[in-house]
Amino acid sequence: MLAPARHTLDQLQKVTDMSGPVHAAVLVASALIVAISAIAQAPTRDVQIAVLVTTGLVIIGLYLLACRIWPYAKCTRCSGSGKSRSLSGKKFRDCPRCKGTGRRRRIGRRLIDRHSNR
Repeated sequence: MLAPARHTLDQLQKVTDMSGPVHAAVLVASALIVAISAIAQAPTRDVQIAVLVTTGLVIIGLYLLACRIWPYAKCTRCSGSGKSRSLSGKKFRDCPRCKGTGRRRRIGRRLIDRHSNR
């Protein structure tokens, strides 16, 4: 009887493993959405629009905060290794996109930097 429950618990832990900063921001934003929707029991059209706009602004704010704290993500071309194979597949060289660092600046961080340089 305990074995199926343990198996289900392991699957649930694999699905709900949210260790990244973006996942944390999404989790907080979804909790805010649930809380806001619980407050407005029978919302009118104007209230629904206000809730959606407010929720969107909160999600964007949390994403920009995460970009401020964690400005880099792994490079999508080399998957964070910093290496890329040659055409023959026998030799390695530095990834041309990240120049061998394995990291790239996130889009939100680029927006923050562009806005702060003006």
